[in-house]
Amino acid sequence: MKRIQYWLMCFITLLLCSCANKPISPETWLTKGVKVNLPAPHFDQVYHDQQLLTFSYNGQQHSLITMIDAQNDALSVVGLSTLGIRLFKIDYYGKVITTEQNIFIKELPSASQILSDIMFSILPIEQWQPLLPKGWQLIDTTEQRLLIDEQQQTVIEIKYRQPPSSQIRKPTNIKHHIFGYQIAISSME
Repeated sequence: MKRIQYWLMCFITLLLCSCANKPISPETWLTKGVKVNLPAPHFDQVYHDQQLLTFSYNGQQHSLITMIDAQNDALSVVGLSTLGIRLFKIDYYGKVITTEQNIFIKELPSASQILSDIMFSILPIEQWQPLLPKGWQLIDTTEQRLLIDEQQQTVIEIKYRQPPSSQIRKPTNIKHHIFGYQIAISSME
């Protein structure tokens, strides 16, 4: 009986540790060999969006729901399964990112990759450009944003519903040409 109690306590401890808030470094991979710091969140406007994200990778599709809240110097992202089960929560305040991973699904990108894709799509170019490697650029055109490397190759392509304006645009599609995934984004609001 004591052995069962011991293993039960070990399991509960492991479960609690896996759900605990874990600080992560505020950085992201642009390619397999290029890593950059994420800009600290700074928003002049309040931004809220609830989205259905459909990931396409290696011929497979998987979906999740994200709830994004951004204001002042804080960004919060909650990821839910399509059944409403909470998968993760990310809070980025100042220069500190904490994540709470409730359930890990290997078919979906990591929470930190989802955070960087969101930040690439909603933050102004001026916040990103100083952090990009030499020769890299982020370019806004009428209905898309492109991340271009030093060899003028497109790394990330983001499409929007409406053209650039003073309002934070809501993306409809993110394609990462190097990592080979695509995210179709449907606003649920």
